Amino acid sequence: MASIGMDVDLEKGSPTMTDASSPTLYTKSDRTWTADSAPTAVQLENYPTGFPRLSAFLSSDDSFSVYRRFEPVYARLLLHTQDEMARVEAKLHAMDKTDYANEDFTYLQSLTEDAARDELPRGWDEGRPQLIERLKKLAIEYADLLLKTSQLKALDPPSNRDYRSVLHYMENDGGQLFQEESAFIYEKADLVSLRPGREHAWLDAKIERALQLCRCRFTRETRAKTIDPDIHYYDRGRIATCATMIVTAMILALLVIPVWILYKFSEAGTIATSPNSIVVILMFTLIFCAILSAFTRASRHEIVAASAG
Repeated sequence: MASIGMDVDLEKGSPTMTDASSPTLYTKSDRTWTADSAPTAVQLENYPTGFPRLSAFLSSDDSFSVYRRFEPVYARLLLHTQDEMARVEAKLHAMDKTDYANEDFTYLQSLTEDAARDELPRGWDEGRPQLIERLKKLAIEYADLLLKTSQLKALDPPSNRDYRSVLHYMENDGGQLFQEESAFIYEKADLVSLRPGREHAWLDAKIERALQLCRCRFTRETRAKTIDPDIHYYDRGRIATCATMIVTAMILALLVIPVWILYKFSEAGTIATSPNSIVVILMFTLIFCAILSAFTRASRHEIVAASAG
């Protein structure tokens, strides 16, 4: 007995019944994919003025993701939680000393007996298990707050170029916020950037500046983000590829040029005696260390180890 299957006519959009013993293949639709049918981004100007437009601008590019760290606030919260934990800890130690002084060693040696005690000593407003539970919540809250503060401190500040871009947008348009709501942008020392890959940030900025001076054409996707001629968007993938090519070319130059210079010295027969050989090695070692410092986040001992190798 043959089973019955269902096929879909892609042109008419209606299902047709087919016999499973003679399956029907799906046919390719006559509709072709064009650039005009591709989804486009919503322009900034289509968002209402105020926070909707400003949030759209800040999220439209990684360079504009600039926000406050609120470092004094987190420090205040840490101090408050730390002080509260210290007071609860002192109260716990006082309870232990009271039981020890009253020779109630059972409550110090057994958690079950301590939780089941009928009468609390004079001056206690809660039992030790309840106090420890409260201390546990404070400890978790304090540890979470401490780690979150450490993560915020690890975030990089925005570059001067990114900060000026956001500042100029907010001062000229910026969704037309009230003065109190837009005051955060002037707290430059407390601002952080969520832009990933900060190692080549300054090189990316130089490339974007060169593209802007050369009046290079933007891609369709970047042009669709805004009609404002003063706002320029660039394809991050292409910028990263260009930066990688530049770094690769510099590394190849550092490998080839000193070898070529020393080879010329060897042809002249002065490679062993000429002080120029030492100067060449020293100069390119210094350049190599400078490139490591500029393009990577290598620490001092890593740079020393790489230059020594």
